[in-house]
Amino acid sequence: MIELKHLKAIEALRETGSVSEAASLLCLTQSALSHQLKELEHRLEQALFERKTDPLQFLPAGTLLLQLAEQVLPAVRAAEQTLKQGKSNLKAAIRFCVECHACYHWLLPSIKAFLQQETDVELDLSASIQHQAIEALLQEELDLVVTSDQRLLQHVHYHYLYPMELRLLVSPEHPLASQSWLKPEQLLQETLLSYPVPPQRQDVFRFFLQGHNFQGRVKPIAQGSQMIQQVAANQGVAVLPGWMAEPYVQQGLIASLALGEEGLWRPMYLAWRQQDRLEPAYQRLAELLQQQLPQQATPG
Repeated sequence: MIELKHLKAIEALRETGSVSEAASLLCLTQSALSHQLKELEHRLEQALFERKTDPLQFLPAGTLLLQLAEQVLPAVRAAEQTLKQGKSNLKAAIRFCVECHACYHWLLPSIKAFLQQETDVELDLSASIQHQAIEALLQEELDLVVTSDQRLLQHVHYHYLYPMELRLLVSPEHPLASQSWLKPEQLLQETLLSYPVPPQRQDVFRFFLQGHNFQGRVKPIAQGSQMIQQVAANQGVAVLPGWMAEPYVQQGLIASLALGEEGLWRPMYLAWRQQDRLEPAYQRLAELLQQQLPQQATPG
């Protein structure tokens, strides 16, 4: 229930006296830290501090957590230092995740090649998608993140990989199947199959349907292959990377349409902390990812 990041947040609040300054100390946005604290208070079912005081005043629950932080964090830091001193005898572990479900389809061959070259490295690829992965990166819970969004630029180094085109996939029997591209208005009544991600985090809503009143249905599907099967069965439409859909398009199982006349393109990055921007292993992995780009990865 209580995680190290919570203890670090409480410690930062004590050192700075305000949520905004604590967020800066932790290399987080104020909203991200506020969300983290409110989530913890929800779990504990009690408030941690008075929010309208300057400096803020800890309530009993916050004081208890502060005492715990004073006991635990020094021990954790001492252990980390000991491990760093003896790391020459250990494999370096790189914690890695993606903010894009579809990325797994092209990441794995590059990761395999990377591990064959870097025999002294272990790559811990998180199976769960983290939608606050950049914040986790800055809290040193992760080391590398594949993402299409740049944020917190002063703290994060973004290595550009390639442009990813998102396309609308429909059944060959669908009324839109004969078109090469569509306008936002043509998608507003559809059943949209998508990964289980809130609409505000989905690129089709953020960059294509922004400002339009979507009145259709969003149906969450856990796996991309299942999504494509349902599209082929005319159970809905889906927005996925063009390269991911291409084999099914060639078999005539689905049709692929551009989102807008110029298409919807999103940049993909490999991100890591600014202070590690010259880390050779990270740079070599980024180069391998670029060498094994998916098909249909460039416009035109």
